[in-house]
Amino acid sequence: MGKGGTIEGETIRCPFHGFCFNTQGECTKTGYDTKTPPKAILRTWPAREVNGLLMVYYHPYGEAPSWDVPVLDENNWTFMARKKFEVRSHPQETSENSVDFGYFSIVHGYTDTEVLANLHVDGPYLNGKYVLHREADVFLQSGTTIRAEFEVHVWGLGYSWVDVFVEKFNLRTRVFVLATPIDGEKITIHSGASVCTDVKPGDIHWALGLIPSQWAYKLITKATLKGYCDDLAADFDIWENKIYIDPPALAKGDGPIAAYRKYCRQFYPHLEEWKSGRQLATG
Repeated sequence: MGKGGTIEGETIRCPFHGFCFNTQGECTKTGYDTKTPPKAILRTWPAREVNGLLMVYYHPYGEAPSWDVPVLDENNWTFMARKKFEVRSHPQETSENSVDFGYFSIVHGYTDTEVLANLHVDGPYLNGKYVLHREADVFLQSGTTIRAEFEVHVWGLGYSWVDVFVEKFNLRTRVFVLATPIDGEKITIHSGASVCTDVKPGDIHWALGLIPSQWAYKLITKATLKGYCDDLAADFDIWENKIYIDPPALAKGDGPIAAYRKYCRQFYPHLEEWKSGRQLATG
């Protein structure tokens, strides 16, 4: 279905034999106009559209989520610019970076890093806030060191966004990492960026103040996405080659990775049940 399947009305058509299935997973038509087999039923997953994104929730037993990602206020924000990548990794790895405080300077060249708010976990929601400094490499500001505040918002293993505030430009942006597994080995990453239009384009660079504001905001959004994707791409080789170790071997300065791993366990109910069963069997 995911390779060559097509949408026909309110059904999805299989490219192999032409069978069509409705939104409840029921077969409504065969490719030969014969009687539909009663056992030809597709498994369905809870889905919801949020801020122009189609969110699909995977649970090993097909249960609906007891929580939702928040609807973000899009007033005074530009349309989200997006880019898609395919990486050999796991969704959990992508959001672990949000708490891996030590790697910010090693991989991405940030300096004078500081924790503004300790890691906070509330059910499926994880939050943290940092200050980072780095030489600007966008908006024609090369050679200028900027201070950026990052507030991380993670909901589950496939949805995270970061609110970024750059005081020098009075610039507020939202950047997104949306990871989806596509097989047992690879994920797609939809990265996105949106910019708050409260900023005056000329405050970022004088040349942006000479063009119509709608064009300037598009350029700022695209530049934000490019800068973010360049940072994101620097992680790909690491994600594709690192080995998952549990429990992790940590050192002071690594960040609250152990707390993040504990947070992630709630999204593997079948694993927790398997561990409990094994302990009972061997106890």
